[in-house]
Amino acid sequence: MGSDLGYAALALIATTVYYISFIIFRASARRMEPLRGSRPFRVARLMLTDPVWLGGGLLLFLGLGYEVVAFSALPLAVAQPIFAVALVPLIGYAVWFLDERLSVREWTSVALFVLATMLIGLSATEEGDLHADATLAGTLARPWTMIAICTPAVLIAALVWLVGDRRASGRHARKLAGVAYGIGAGACAGLAEAGIRGISIVYQETGSLQAVLQSAYPWLTIGLAAIALGQLQVALQRCRIAIVAVVLTVIGRSYLLLASSVLFGEDWPREAGPFLLRACGFVLALLALVLFPRYEQAPDPAARNTVHPAFDARTLPRWPSTPAGPS
Repeated sequence: MGSDLGYAALALIATTVYYISFIIFRASARRMEPLRGSRPFRVARLMLTDPVWLGGGLLLFLGLGYEVVAFSALPLAVAQPIFAVALVPLIGYAVWFLDERLSVREWTSVALFVLATMLIGLSATEEGDLHADATLAGTLARPWTMIAICTPAVLIAALVWLVGDRRASGRHARKLAGVAYGIGAGACAGLAEAGIRGISIVYQETGSLQAVLQSAYPWLTIGLAAIALGQLQVALQRCRIAIVAVVLTVIGRSYLLLASSVLFGEDWPREAGPFLLRACGFVLALLALVLFPRYEQAPDPAARNTVHPAFDARTLPRWPSTPAGPS
């Protein structure tokens, strides 16, 4: 019991550090030139040459590393709610210190997302025997499995990038909301976490670092994490961090479960109670996505946010400087 509490505390600290890196990425994004998803190598260069972003990246991987240690020792029923709880301080910081306002509709969606995450966690049962291909050749022998799970995430990210890069013009032009970017980055982040899980399974099965390096999972992790980080940076330059972080987290965890079922043979709960909890969690997450506005509100010209001088003011939503009063 004491050991579980210790790992739970470590998981909460690690997840909090993970979300603090989002705040640093946001500060870095507001200093950068305009980021375009259609120019990924330029986005990567601006990120890797910015010391503020590199500091956030160090925190991100530090938090992620300790998450892997903690969550490998915790049941999913404990790990998933920790993700939901750790989101609360980040949302509070965005609302009170970054002057981000959420509509009643957006607050409802956020609440549904948090509830969905907890239901999915409570649905966890004892894991069966999971298996991961220990060699790249083994993965290539049945390539359609990897293609089937990777293609949706990459296509979603590409579509969001391309649509988000279209220049909106006219009096009623509207920008994509953070929910779209959160979906694209979250799907890729969830698949990158599936790669980390694959690394862990291969190491547990073989006890060999060489076997890990010869498998497809390090490449899966690096490639999808790069796409997720690039899209996250674009999103934080254009959208509210509260929305992006919530959607990215829930979509990422959901995609991790789906990817684990396909890649490692992890079954859905077979008992009626856990099965219904997980199904309800996915339904609530889908409902929250449907409720989220697809476009940001028109920017307020009186906003105080400072961005790179080369940035076109019409491309970045800005938020009122006075926090919302009690409803």
